[in-house]
Amino acid sequence: MKCLERIKVNLVTHEVFNNTTNLYFEMGKNPLYETVFQKNIEYIKNDVANQNAEYFFKLFFSTDFKIKDNRYRTLLLDSSVANNKAEQLYKNLIMIFRRIHVESQEPFNLQLGEINDLFNLMFIGVLNKEKLKYRKFGTKKGMFMSETSSMREELEKYLVDINHIIKEKSIEPIFLYLNFFIDFVNMNVFDMPYNESLGVLIFYILMIENHFKAANYLSFFQRLNIYKADYQDIISHIDIQSKQGLPDLMPLMNFFINIFNGFYIELKEVSRDYEYDESLSINKTDYVENTIYKLGDVFSKEDIREKHPSISDSTINRTLKRMADDNIIRAVGVGRSAKWVKIAKKEVKQKFEGQIRMNLGE
Repeated sequence: MKCLERIKVNLVTHEVFNNTTNLYFEMGKNPLYETVFQKNIEYIKNDVANQNAEYFFKLFFSTDFKIKDNRYRTLLLDSSVANNKAEQLYKNLIMIFRRIHVESQEPFNLQLGEINDLFNLMFIGVLNKEKLKYRKFGTKKGMFMSETSSMREELEKYLVDINHIIKEKSIEPIFLYLNFFIDFVNMNVFDMPYNESLGVLIFYILMIENHFKAANYLSFFQRLNIYKADYQDIISHIDIQSKQGLPDLMPLMNFFINIFNGFYIELKEVSRDYEYDESLSINKTDYVENTIYKLGDVFSKEDIREKHPSISDSTINRTLKRMADDNIIRAVGVGRSAKWVKIAKKEVKQKFEGQIRMNLGE
């Protein structure tokens, strides 16, 4: 039995209801965050897309596909070339997440063609042609005919049903999309072992379409990776329950709602720091320089950018050049992979050891 068939008789717990209500309240602040981050939105979205690609890969593919740590950043460059299928998969994910966060102007349509295109974009150059197809099942044989059903037809029928419910607006969207995710995984739509990764990606896109705009400023899959063990445990329980015919999606619903709410808590803090940087009246190059002194002996431009997303690249570059001219730091390497090494450390006032003894005439 598919989750969608019994979605209207599911009982929502008080905890899920309260957490969902809180989430929609936070989503109401989306226009405020759009205003706060508007000045550097292209950089922020591109950075989020890159982080999502890396952590999505680590979450769902790192067991079967291996990439050296130093290659993750190198492969972000448009000029880089994949050396194997693992790196090609990662390059595909980078392209997909950039389309989601940076390039996309059109909404995602929960249609067969859209899902098929996403599937091909993810695995082109990675899986052979035998795997890039819908799963076959249920062969019917007769005296003069033999017919095999395809999950393509099953998925198409399913999408008609779910889009009908979407138009009705009779089910809370997050819960509806969660049911789609589990049904998609259980249907084992494509003839390959990564239907879960495709399903969760579609769920993520649908959540963004449903006003989960915090995902444009922070990496969702980086946070999901932190709770990977909890996520996998819940998915395993649902898989067992699905085979028995009665999966309970409330634990997964509550898990994702807590992730989403945590996102908005973190976003509130990030936006506050961002606005503080923007309101600084002091020389911003001095502010960047002070941050550099607090970083490790070896650091990158990205380390500075993470601390000050509102400060322009030109200001950071100008500060780095000035400090290099003063022989405080020096560059190691070129391009985006370049690192900076401290030559001289900022002088720190020496503390007196012990206490100052005063003669009080004793």
